[in-house]
Order: sequence, then C-alpha cells, then structure tokens
Amino acid sequence: MRNQRTFISVADASTRRPRHAFTLIELLVVIAIIALLLSVLLPSLKKAKQLTQTVICKSNLHQWHLVFKMYTQDYNDSFHSGWANNGPESNWWMDAALTYYGDVDEIRCCPTATKPIYSIVNNVRVTGPGDGKQPFAAWGEDPWLNGHFGSYGINGWVQNPADIKITNLGLTAADLKLYWKKMTAKGASEVPVLTDAQWIDFWPDSGDSPPASENQTWGGNSNFVRIVQNRHNEKQNVVFMDGIVRTVGLKELWTLKWHTEYDRTGPWTLGGGVTASDWQRVAPWMTYFKDY
Repeated sequence: MRNQRTFISVADASTRRPRHAFTLIELLVVIAIIALLLSVLLPSLKKAKQLTQTVICKSNLHQWHLVFKMYTQDYNDSFHSGWANNGPESNWWMDAALTYYGDVDEIRCCPTATKPIYSIVNNVRVTGPGDGKQPFAAWGEDPWLNGHFGSYGINGWVQNPADIKITNLGLTAADLKLYWKKMTAKGASEVPVLTDAQWIDFWPDSGDSPPASENQTWGGNSNFVRIVQNRHNEKQNVVFMDGIVRTVGLKELWTLKWHTEYDRTGPWTLGGGVTASDWQRVAPWMTYFKDY
C-alpha cells in the first residue's frame, strides 16, 4: 500500500506543469499596446463627443425656432419688442416666449456651456460655477434676468421695438428701419435669429471688432464680443429665420445679414479686404481660422 501511494505521487509529479509568470518585459509590452490603443481611440472618442454636442446644440436651436414660430403666429407675424424692463412686464425673449417653451431647462444651453456665471443663494446673486470659463459658460442665473439662464442669445435686430413706446429709448426712424420685426421678412433665410452667445441679446454691426481673446467677457462697443464663442472647433451654431440651423465659422459671422442694412463685405471680411495682420493686431487667437 505504501508503494502504491508512492507510485501515484510520482505520477502526479510527472504530469504537473511549471507555473509561468509575466516577466517585466512582457508586462511592459502589454502596457505599451494598451497605451497605443488609447492613443488611437481617444481622438476618435473626443471627436464623437464633440459631434454629439454639436448635434444637441443644433437640436436646441431648432426647438427655439419652433417656439418663435408659434409666438409670431399668435402676434400677427411680429417678434416681441425686447425692450421692456425686467420684472413682471418683461418682454425679453425668455419671458415673451415663456408660454411656448414652458420653461424647459433642457433647451436653454449648448451642452458645451451649461454652468451659469452667477448663481442664486438666498435670493442673492453670487459667483456661479461658470465664472471665468468663457466661452464655455452660460449667462445668468441672476435676479435681474428674472432667474433665467442659458447660453444662447437673440439677434436684437429681429425684434420689433415699434410695438412699444420708444420715446425714452433714443431710437430714431432710421434706427427702426434696421429691425426685421417680422418672421416672414424679405430675405428671411439669411437672417440669424439665435446663436451661441455669452449674453441674452446683441446688435452686431459690420464694423464691430472681434474679441481680443477667446475667453474675453462681453462689454465695450463691439457686439460681436457677445456672440463669437469658440464652442464647436472654430465654429458655432446659428438658427436662421427660415428654421435652418447651420454650423458657422467664427469669422463667417461677420458675413451674415444681421440687420436690414448690414454690410456683408465689411472690414472684417475678405470682401472688405481684411488681412491676417488685421486679425493678428486685434484678435491674434483668430488669425489662422478660416477666412470668409
């Protein structure tokens, strides 16, 4: 019996395979392969994320067009005035259209810019999570804006200030001629309504200069500082009066028909003779973007 147990033990020993562990070289090879795969996949994943954000942003702007289409159908084809004071009687676009979009937060912001530069704490405005993160920041949330927030702005020239008393606004008959006023205005397919922006509204003119830096906060005399937002790889999204939503190059913004007498070949366009040195002098960060 002893001999039999010894024989079995010897047989087991003869069939046992030696264990093989990873060597350091093999481990480094595996790590290198994983790193290589990540280097190949990450740009694709980043591009896919950017594409998804662009699609969502364009969908939001399309929803806003439907909102204003319903609004103008109920108001004899006319846009809101956009000039009333804030408060219960505010006629800013967010308040004027409130009945039609139902205060749905999901369409307020481009997915690249969802954090407001201000927040409300105990009815007091404080610095918000988006502060200092332009162009990837939303405007609001602010008591002055009736609690609204968002990262789209309206082309102020589409509004209809003629519908209210304007004696205290300093508008002349010549000023009023610049406004589109109606959804079915002539040449509507070329008129921008809303776009990526860092403020609720803007009145661009062809001579307005570009922002000096990518993260410049809005202010001063140039309305293009409010709307030139590098959120979509040197482009941003715009919805036009006819409902078409298009991704527009940042320099292309100067060629759009913002108001009725807007010069589409102004000094910041190729038609107006702009050069790389002009961009380098005023907005060096935009120098090598595609020209229009």
